[in-house]
Amino acid sequence: MISSSSFSCQINLGKARKYCVLRLIVGVLLLSAWATPALAQDIIQLPCEVLEVSPNFQIDYSALKPIHYLLIHHANASDRVTLSKWLKTNSGSQVTFVIKDKKYKGVLCRMAHCFGRGLLIFAAPIKVKPRDIVELILPFSPR
Repeated sequence: MISSSSFSCQINLGKARKYCVLRLIVGVLLLSAWATPALAQDIIQLPCEVLEVSPNFQIDYSALKPIHYLLIHHANASDRVTLSKWLKTNSGSQVTFVIKDKKYKGVLCRMAHCFGRGLLIFAAPIKVKPRDIVELILPFSPR
């Protein structure tokens, strides 16, 4: 822990003043390095296009009725590799997604035989149709 006494110095001394400023700069850098992980957003935000929407399932088992899915892929060609890499290393992870300015939670799975496509599974009644854009908020995990 850095105490405030380590930054005290005599302002009117030449070399001591430079040393004090250097200590202050190092202290600020150490504090910012310590605080940065807590403040940093370790996420990837990607707009994705909806390719397919789950139908209203005709089932009797009520526990499965709220489950829905979207088949998605990157909305921008420049995000293709990013989404593909994320899906390969994080398939089955919880994600946040935004539709019409409202956030939802879901699970994003890689479709093994569909390059760069993900199956977004969620349990919320959301009105969405093919070609809509969904903003994915993916947790970044360097694997």
